Amino acid sequence: MKNMKNTFRYLSYLACCGFLLTGCEAESTAEISEVTNFAVFDLTGSDEILLHKGEEYVEPGATAEEAGEPVEVSTNISQGWFRGQNFDTDISDFYTVSYSAINQDGFEATVSRTIIVAENGDLVDDISGLYRSSIVRNGATNPNQQGIEYVLIWEKEPGVYGISDAIGGWYMYGTNYGIGYAAQGATITKNGPNSFTSSSTVPVGAFGGEAKITAITTNPQAKTIDITTNWATFGYVFEVHLEQVQF
Repeated sequence: MKNMKNTFRYLSYLACCGFLLTGCEAESTAEISEVTNFAVFDLTGSDEILLHKGEEYVEPGATAEEAGEPVEVSTNISQGWFRGQNFDTDISDFYTVSYSAINQDGFEATVSRTIIVAENGDLVDDISGLYRSSIVRNGATNPNQQGIEYVLIWEKEPGVYGISDAIGGWYMYGTNYGIGYAAQGATITKNGPNSFTSSSTVPVGAFGGEAKITAITTNPQAKTIDITTNWATFGYVFEVHLEQVQF
């Protein structure tokens, strides 16, 4: 991690009195540090942890130092990004683990890692899984829209699935706009073996409008799903190719 050192400089005001400059007095900012050293973290393990649904999570931890001296680290795990529930390895979602430390001048520094909880279905009866996404929009694409990590599909109830982004992460990851521009809320329903459809219409994050998944094709042997989503409001069609991550 980068060592963030922030230097605060304070100027002393020199007041000289008397026509003949027979005396002068210097004033300074007493008892205030000129330099503050932010905590420097050492994150144990990877900044991304993949867990199978139901697998025990063992916190790797982190340590921090201020100017070479250890400081206390506080740990917090967020609610799920897409489902909004407290951290639970029985609930497939993305979670953020934040580590924070406060230096002697009261300034806080923070680092984080991501926990991803997922389960992989067989793509015949169950499309749950963690996927890398490659997207074509209106017949065009670019390197930023290939191999995006990740799109999550989870089972909400038997035969009914949620998807983290119905357009495969085009805006959330591909253009780096963030989760506020994901097409969240789409529901996918199992009709039979290797047959899935969606009838829900969802907005594309802060852009709004109406996006609908119009086609879903699964390939159990290749562990892939192809989804077509029509964002009719703005005239875009997204062809999303999902490759299930094996972990």
